[in-house]
Amino acid sequence: MNKQLIAYILISIVFLVVFGGVASVLPSRQARQLGHLRVTARKHGLTTSMAHIADVNASLSDRVTASGKKLEPKKRCVAWSKQYPDDFPDVPEWITYALDRNESSGMNWQLRETTEECRDLSESYWLEVDRIKSLFPDRCIAIECTRSEVRWLGYEKVASTNDEFIQAMMQGLDSLICLNTAISEERKALKKRLETDSEYD
Repeated sequence: MNKQLIAYILISIVFLVVFGGVASVLPSRQARQLGHLRVTARKHGLTTSMAHIADVNASLSDRVTASGKKLEPKKRCVAWSKQYPDDFPDVPEWITYALDRNESSGMNWQLRETTEECRDLSESYWLEVDRIKSLFPDRCIAIECTRSEVRWLGYEKVASTNDEFIQAMMQGLDSLICLNTAISEERKALKKRLETDSEYD
């Protein structure tokens, strides 16, 4: 084997080692698309973050150890959030989880109220929440309303229709914000009336 051939082989090996290592640390096409999707989200006033929530669909074996110790299985997902435009102290606070699909019943949800005030919400409120759920993008596993923001939790779907994904997300989050701020204003007005009435008692 002549020296020139050996040199070519060594150069090829070095090339593969160097550029193969670089390629392994470069983001994949899907990762780049997700990055672009999240950058676009920020331009629309949305924030994204990783989240861990209760896995309500976990099997019994995932909930209890062999020794009988109770576990609280978690599920990792992405949270898309939008803050309320102002301070609304009386907004409803709750989280609802999507249960596994059943062919006979479709998507079911499990509600967990995080404040006692949620129990006083009317049936029409929850019917409107059900309507808003249908506005959100697919692959949603939970929807949460906190004191400061509303959140969609799930898994993003990268496609050529990213604009549609963001528009659907904004429509769902904005609708929840509108609904909850209206409830907060109603509660505020009711408190004011009660305070006024008590002054005349």
